Amino acid sequence: MTADIQFTLTPIQLLLSALLLVVAVASLRLFRNRLLYRLFFIGIVFTGILFVAVPILPVYLATKLGVGRGVDLVFYLLFTGFLLLIAVLYRRLLQHDTMLTQIIRQNAIKHHRSPGTVKKTEV
Repeated sequence: MTADIQFTLTPIQLLLSALLLVVAVASLRLFRNRLLYRLFFIGIVFTGILFVAVPILPVYLATKLGVGRGVDLVFYLLFTGFLLLIAVLYRRLLQHDTMLTQIIRQNAIKHHRSPGTVKKTEV
């Protein structure tokens, strides 16, 4: 007994897969020198394409993990990912703030003039 399994994608699955591939290409270009970031984004895109192509997979995983629906599992993962992203971006913002403060401080010390001195101008 053989089963003919045909794998066809609906138009929305094709569209979503194409958009995810665009994200993959953009992330490869954006993180040209960051291998870890590139691998991370490729993993996310691959998982997204897999979930789009096989919609029962998130439902199966959600059931195994004790979550009611597959869409809830995807939402929880996205929410956790966004919280991680916010924490990473906040850390980077603090680093840039510290660097900017150091640069301004160094520039102020370099161009410091004592009170009472007048800058000479050329005539």
